[in-house]
Amino acid sequence: MKLRTTVSFSLATTLFLAGCGDAADPCDGLESGRACTWLGTGEAGFNGDVHRTNAQVNQVQDLLFMPDGTAWFTDFNNFLVRRVHPDGMVESMVGWTDPVFPGDGPLGGVPADGAPGEEWQLNHPTNLLLSPEGNITLVAWHNHKILEIDPTDGYVRVVAGAGAGFGGDGGPASGAVFKQLNDATYDDAGNLYIVDQQNQRIRRIGADGMVSTIAGTGNIGDGGDGGPATAAEFSWAIGSNPNPSGGIVHHEGKLYVSDTENNRVRVIDLESGMIDAFAGTGVLGYAGDGGQALDAQLRAPRDLEIGPEGDLYFVETDNSVVRAVDLETGVIRTVVGTGELGQSQEEGLLATETLLRRPFGLSFDPEGNLYVMDSLNERIVKVIR
Repeated sequence: MKLRTTVSFSLATTLFLAGCGDAADPCDGLESGRACTWLGTGEAGFNGDVHRTNAQVNQVQDLLFMPDGTAWFTDFNNFLVRRVHPDGMVESMVGWTDPVFPGDGPLGGVPADGAPGEEWQLNHPTNLLLSPEGNITLVAWHNHKILEIDPTDGYVRVVAGAGAGFGGDGGPASGAVFKQLNDATYDDAGNLYIVDQQNQRIRRIGADGMVSTIAGTGNIGDGGDGGPATAAEFSWAIGSNPNPSGGIVHHEGKLYVSDTENNRVRVIDLESGMIDAFAGTGVLGYAGDGGQALDAQLRAPRDLEIGPEGDLYFVETDNSVVRAVDLETGVIRTVVGTGELGQSQEEGLLATETLLRRPFGLSFDPEGNLYVMDSLNERIVKVIR
């Protein structure tokens, strides 16, 4: 794939290209509960498509494991979607390495039938998910679009997003307007739920392709628990270039939502349409492990996933940890990180002894291993199940 970039090589990559071989994989042979660097060198940049242990990234946001054995990730500040092959080699699939604002590519606009991935001008892609049809749904944050990627060849089509703003409820997704949509999730019926960040709403693209708002008034606030979700307020970052904010995941008829700036996680019952508090008191902090999630203090929760044992996991970016809540008991615990921002110099530490630096995303592979997007440490951390 031809990339429009000026390539900067790290020492590790220079040795690799000189024939000295790949860096040893620090994840080999580790016991359960240990953490290691799965991808990245710890140095921000872009050094081409090399082995994952040598690859430079720039604020990676999300990771998606596909049925064919590849793993796709969003390389946020390199403006790329890339994939890791089973042999560990990285391949850039969608985007350039230079931003285009507002990122309304490909060249000359958006063709109705899409374009190859190498022609797309992404502007800060965030989250990835598997569509019911087996394609990759990409949340293109600063493009204000939902895109669909063919995983066989990287061909990209627009699903939704006709510009930056708010509009289109009651009509087809092709005409809907969003503003920095950050995360999305599918329910069992194929409906897509989207965190429309700067519009302070959760919107749905139905299986019929029609768009509606299912939560949020559009106002910033923290009210509405115990009432209809459409009357609730959220607080996600705003401004000309805020941090990606908000997260969402569907599980057993409910949507779990990271209300990032309110330092809480909330839950929406899709059958009743009601919203309630789930985790966090709203008081910024790091406390409460071993007790009820509702009594805990959180700091900027974002991406959420359901773990292999059925617990809800989420990153707390500003606490530099991953925490989990037992959905049966409501008890919260820390599973990765110490609460101290930093970067461990030693591989193979216990996950709860491993330092993170503002993680933005997490994922699980088919074997149940946990992966943390250690965004400002410029790496992906793997925790052995």
